[in-house]
Amino acid sequence: MNHRPPSSSGALADTGQRLREAFAEVAYDVTPPPVPLAAIERDGRRRRLRRRAAVLSSGCGLLLLPFVMLALRPDGPSESVEPMSPPATSREATHSASPSPSPSSAPPAGKVHVVEPGERVTVEGGTELWLTAEGKHWEDPPVEPGDPGLEEFRSVVDGNLDTSEPGVSMQGSGSATAGYTVHGLFYGVRSAATRVEVKAYDGEITAGTVLRLKGNTSWGVYSAHVKVPEELARSLDFKDPVRKVTIYDAADQVIAEMDFSM
Repeated sequence: MNHRPPSSSGALADTGQRLREAFAEVAYDVTPPPVPLAAIERDGRRRRLRRRAAVLSSGCGLLLLPFVMLALRPDGPSESVEPMSPPATSREATHSASPSPSPSSAPPAGKVHVVEPGERVTVEGGTELWLTAEGKHWEDPPVEPGDPGLEEFRSVVDGNLDTSEPGVSMQGSGSATAGYTVHGLFYGVRSAATRVEVKAYDGEITAGTVLRLKGNTSWGVYSAHVKVPEELARSLDFKDPVRKVTIYDAADQVIAEMDFSM
């Protein structure tokens, strides 16, 4: 009986089979570690919270900005002498940029000055006044040389004034040494204003200046300059330089007045 040696290919196949079985037994003995689901979930929550905090922080900054701007909006017209008003709001800046103002010579005190829209008039004390269809604009002289001028505005069309009845408002600026320039709106009048009287703190009557927009006699602006002794102006007892403002028409009839001492 003849015996044949096993072929080399068969031997290789047997060897491969035994290696696969050995690897399988080793693999069955190895237990993989558990997937860290809790850690992944915690990490995901932390990332979401960080993103949410960043978005909320950005949103709060955007929400606070209008309030800061609104805080800077001036209050409505006053019926007493006002100090320098806060910086102009977007609405006031828009109006003050309306027609391009042009310079004009100072009108004589006690006279009526009929102006074009945007025509600037410099009154005693250095304050510039100009009118547009929306209301009164002005710029007081700088407190310190080189300071930028601040344009301010009072509207006659925004509903803050009851123009169905005659009325007078007042703003002003000045110092104990230079005196006080007072100016304001008169409105709701039924005839054209021709002159204004300003009663000072001591009862003295000062003839002021009337500014009217050409073609409009229902409202206008007045101005006057009041001198106060420096010693009195610097005293703690001194309050307002003006007691009363009275507007007259061509028939010398009172068409608007306001007592500011009450």
